[in-house]
Amino acid sequence: MSKMPMPIMPKGTRFFDLLGLVAWICAAPTALFICGYQEPAQFFEKSLGAFGKPIILLLVFLALILLRMLFGSSRRALPILAGLVVGFSCFATIYDIPWLSELRAFAARFPAFAEPGPAFFAGLVAIAAGSILGQFEAGKSWIKVLIPIGLAVATILALAGLKPFPAIAKDELSLDSALSTIASAVGYEYRNPDVEAAVQKVIEAEGKTLAEKEKEIAALTERLRQAEIDQKALVAAASDATHLGSELVATKKALEDMKGRLNKAEPLLKGGSYAEAVQPFEPTVRDFSVGFAKTAPGPYDDPQGSSRPTATGLRQAALVHSAIASSWKYVSDPGTDWREYVSPARRSLAVGLAGDCDDFAVLLASCVGAVGGKVRIMNGFTSTSGHAWAELWLGEGRSAQVALSTMATIVGKSASSLATETDPQGATWLILDWRLGELSIRPDRVTAVWASGR
Repeated sequence: MSKMPMPIMPKGTRFFDLLGLVAWICAAPTALFICGYQEPAQFFEKSLGAFGKPIILLLVFLALILLRMLFGSSRRALPILAGLVVGFSCFATIYDIPWLSELRAFAARFPAFAEPGPAFFAGLVAIAAGSILGQFEAGKSWIKVLIPIGLAVATILALAGLKPFPAIAKDELSLDSALSTIASAVGYEYRNPDVEAAVQKVIEAEGKTLAEKEKEIAALTERLRQAEIDQKALVAAASDATHLGSELVATKKALEDMKGRLNKAEPLLKGGSYAEAVQPFEPTVRDFSVGFAKTAPGPYDDPQGSSRPTATGLRQAALVHSAIASSWKYVSDPGTDWREYVSPARRSLAVGLAGDCDDFAVLLASCVGAVGGKVRIMNGFTSTSGHAWAELWLGEGRSAQVALSTMATIVGKSASSLATETDPQGATWLILDWRLGELSIRPDRVTAVWASGR
């Protein structure tokens, strides 16, 4: 009995099948990055520039899988398409894709999407399942469509329960940031669609003169520029946090554990109401701070009650700063002036560590104060912008220099690289901006607007 000859694949089909294999190579650096292995992602970014960013490689992965579906040897397109839709939906819940922000915001309500790892690997599983099922003619199509969905849900739930992923620098998950970098590299100006809409709204506003509109656009532009600076500093702070990584990973669940007990409805305060907004004695603020500081147990100061930090106390302050800075999401105030509103510390915890510079300074001052630190909040201004940040009291004279050197060792930097200020009484204060020991603006004038009572 003669055997049926095997069908010969067209060369073009083989080429697109090969593209399918290349697609998974493009997905590998992103998968390793989310697992905490940054070297492959750094290699691709160094080799390809902005085109090597994990988010761009992931988009290439999706495009190549789609090409393989259309022109490769797949026998059923529906399972592959289902896998792609499910996979892209999973990716959209973790990547900062401007036109899918509502899906991301909806997913953020569920604990399973608190970290990017579960959703990312669920997306990969759905796409892999769809690709495999698409190779076979046998089987009902509707069952093959449901399988990628079921596997994605199971993967999310399993990985969310296991929590195997470390904290990562989330700027690599921003499509907007990647497109901006690519546009700059090829000589074009990338325009954020949200910013374009805001500018268009100002232009179309009725009852305003051209001069008033130009003033509003200038204010919007300056606000965007400062927000971009702040965002880059937060990304760097997340990278800095790896020096304290093992201690931070062990206590990251502290915020998640208390979210259900916090009141998101607490009202915002008028700008500058720091005395009301700073809440070191609030139980939830204290609990949050202790959750991180307890990995370096011991008294904050010596003698206790003096606010003169010990090595243990400085480590506690560094842990609290890294915990907040590495998880903070920058969100502007409703108006164009950052001084219009300030969020009470408890509210900033309730919304999941989000807000602008004065909200960050308030929460940081509250949390460091809650474990014994002496802190103050500063406002600084240039001719076109302003900023708020917290500072930690180190002491005076020789003891302050010893404390500064100790903090430098804790965070893995040199003492000379940590920015400080000296007040009229001769005390040294360590800058606690987005990055510990680094001020994100160069102010022409600086004012202390709040300080610890003792």
